[in-house]
Amino acid sequence: MTRRLLPRALVSGALFVLTACSAEHRSNVEENKALVRRAHEAVWSDGDLSAIDEIWAADFLGHPPVGPDLRGRHALQERVRAHRSTFPDWKEDVQEVVAEGDRVAARWISTGTDVGGFQGNPPTGRSVRIGELGFYRIEDGRIVEQWVLADVLSLREQLELVPDTTVP
Repeated sequence: MTRRLLPRALVSGALFVLTACSAEHRSNVEENKALVRRAHEAVWSDGDLSAIDEIWAADFLGHPPVGPDLRGRHALQERVRAHRSTFPDWKEDVQEVVAEGDRVAARWISTGTDVGGFQGNPPTGRSVRIGELGFYRIEDGRIVEQWVLADVLSLREQLELVPDTTVP
């Protein structure tokens, strides 16, 4: 019984293509993860609104934990501006980032001091620390869609904006 073997050149070529595709995939995934980290550092932590044009797509769609969806960069700029006027020292410390293809998931800890009055309430002067999660879709090196889950109840409790529901 004779065995037909693939020509060595064909096997070598196929391995080269697979390796190149795998390396390109890893590179894109790493770029996407770096983009999400930059979004948290430059925009949310440092308040650099000009970085929004570099990080988010013009037709960006955001799904925040509270309030209506954000459509476009201008809506995001307004949200960041309003949030940082309430918490001017807001920082987002990214704990981990996981990516596959055009999707990125991140977990971070946010901290800040309420000096502007959260959601229309009087300023409390209190510091907060909450956990957040974000899921991102990336196209052409920009964030096109984002979903954020935040522990808003904990934030409101830390600002003493929720009635005490403990039983005496």
